[in-house]
Amino acid sequence: MTKIDVEKRKQELINYINTNYKLPLNWKEYFEDGGDMRLWFDSIYHLDKFKNYNQELNELFNKYNIHVLTSLEKEQEFREYVSRRRQIPRVHEYTFSDNSDMAIWYLTYKDEHEEFETSIQENLPEYQELDLAEIWSDCKDEFLDIIKSQGRIPRHGEFKINDRGIDVRTIFDKLVSFDPDYSERLLLHLETFHNPHCLSKEDRYLEYKVAVTTLGYEPDIQELRFSDGTDMFTWITKYRTEEFQKEIDSITNPKPEREVNIYYIPEFRKTGGKFYTICTNYGERLDLAGINSFEEAKKLDPTIKKSGGLILKKTDIIKNHNPGGDK
Repeated sequence: MTKIDVEKRKQELINYINTNYKLPLNWKEYFEDGGDMRLWFDSIYHLDKFKNYNQELNELFNKYNIHVLTSLEKEQEFREYVSRRRQIPRVHEYTFSDNSDMAIWYLTYKDEHEEFETSIQENLPEYQELDLAEIWSDCKDEFLDIIKSQGRIPRHGEFKINDRGIDVRTIFDKLVSFDPDYSERLLLHLETFHNPHCLSKEDRYLEYKVAVTTLGYEPDIQELRFSDGTDMFTWITKYRTEEFQKEIDSITNPKPEREVNIYYIPEFRKTGGKFYTICTNYGERLDLAGINSFEEAKKLDPTIKKSGGLILKKTDIIKNHNPGGDK
């Protein structure tokens, strides 16, 4: 777009606001060159190169009592709408208080904010009232066919079970609590689909037992990985079972004592320098930037100890014989 086009659009938008005392609605008002007024405004508002122009717009907003909503404010208004209407608005059905289209905003926003989308879906009748136990045997095959054909869990609203019109993603969300073992096996299948070298759950259990036998203790976070690259600690935290844990307990020895080096950056107090600890036998790193006392550091990690009454002595080695125990 040439500079002349931009300047022309600037003036057309100002003329619209001066005439209508509000911002244009998405897909309703257009520039003379055919561009959507609201989409263009949303794309240039807050940009540094439009700083002077946006200041001019802000003066108009103050004059006509127009408030451009932030994303968080739109989230709140959208939640209120869904809670009140118990449905997601359709395009051009409802607008935010700044005259932007709710549905158009949501269609774009949810793609980058899945947690927000899920929280919205959980407030809808089709989610709250769906009893998966009643329909699971009838829709299981079609549900699984859709998942396998896509190689992923669909987003809300993407696919529906044909003869019932039930959202496939809603079924999956319910399945997590209805049959957690089935949903975990399904996720593992999808992981294998995208990574052919991904180990099965049984193979990971086996590799984990070999690792524990070799180490004499259970690996900590980022200490060891499975042969397919997955962090052992992270995975076993999720998939540990009571029966498997009994097997592990039968082969583990007490962990080696935990050594902590505290490194002191000179002139810490005067220059605002930083210090941190490194647990040498686990590879942990505890960032103590901004910590001003031993008491504050201990709140972050109760196993930290003083040595000779000092905490900031350079390369001071601290041996912890009772992790998390004595002060």
